[in-house]
Amino acid sequence: MGGDIMDDSEILKKELEIQKRIAYTAGLLQGDITIKTLLESLAEGVVIINDLGRIVLINKKLSELTGFSKEEVMGESLNLIIPAKYHHKHEEHVKNYFNKPRIRPMGIGLDLEAQRKDNTKFAVEISLSHLDTDSGRLSLGFLTDITVRKKAENDLLKRNIELDEYAHTVAHDLNSSISGILGFSELLINSKKKLDKKTQDVYLNHIAVSGRKMQDVVRELLLFASMKKGDIELSPVKMKELISSACQRLNHLINEKLAQINISPQIADCKGHAPWVEEIWYNYLSNALKYGGESPIIEIYSEKNKEGLIKYSVKDNGEGISKDFQKIIFEHNNAVKEKLAKGSGLGLSIVKRIADKLDGLVSVESEPGKGSVFSFYLREQ
Repeated sequence: MGGDIMDDSEILKKELEIQKRIAYTAGLLQGDITIKTLLESLAEGVVIINDLGRIVLINKKLSELTGFSKEEVMGESLNLIIPAKYHHKHEEHVKNYFNKPRIRPMGIGLDLEAQRKDNTKFAVEISLSHLDTDSGRLSLGFLTDITVRKKAENDLLKRNIELDEYAHTVAHDLNSSISGILGFSELLINSKKKLDKKTQDVYLNHIAVSGRKMQDVVRELLLFASMKKGDIELSPVKMKELISSACQRLNHLINEKLAQINISPQIADCKGHAPWVEEIWYNYLSNALKYGGESPIIEIYSEKNKEGLIKYSVKDNGEGISKDFQKIIFEHNNAVKEKLAKGSGLGLSIVKRIADKLDGLVSVESEPGKGSVFSFYLREQ
């Protein structure tokens, strides 16, 4: 028992000596007006540690970044501002750096993070340097908060991936439509015997359908390319006007399919961006017309939910959609979806992207043989 007390006493004595040495070193640094002025004038956060990995001093900027005061961190382990996942490597890194100190960036190729007083993390870029003083060699870490830059980089990377994926889908869809147009055009031009009026009309109809599909694909691609966070401000949307406009654009398909469209008299207005919301209606109605069976009957209605959202729905009387397909129907560049989808793979993924941009949601409810209900949710005015 006595030995344990003695050991604890020695540990305490050693710790007091370390703290005394740290306080002395911090006093030297803060007493040097040149060093003090330089540290406080830097745009980067600066943390100074000794060869034990203990914090000697931080500047005002690092205090602002982490929420710790200079007094709180003095003498503490550098682990205080380092996330736990880096702790196991930290002591070895400190030892290696003090053995061979040099000016260099830290963690090249790695995503580094620092930790605030409230335990939240933020992305940082760190450069290392060293300083020899009367009380020994010190290491200086210069921390730059790169949260905004990292987000911008990630957003750009995500957008580039999405554009690549959409380009693949667009190329496939356009090639298919162009092949149809060329094929039927050549039949009309090169037919050795005169085609009857009925056959000509069939060929011309195929050409028109392929042309409209190309127009839809190009429009959707342009819409996708224009969607950037912050591009628009949400404003009141007159929903009945948008539904009417979408129906007018699809008038040829409504007549061709002998479709009946029933619009509820109580369609609520919402907050959104009218051109984008109209595109949602256009895609939902287009799908309902194409896949709603013979003489489709389409119901359009809205209802409010408890989360302050308005649910807008398009119900058809088609063959319905399997549970497995429902899970992927709004995804883009999905090989399974592309194989199962009957039309362009862009439409519903565009709908989901628009809803995301407007802080809304999308959903589908369906049972094979009982039709489908495609919905989207937007904020009340």
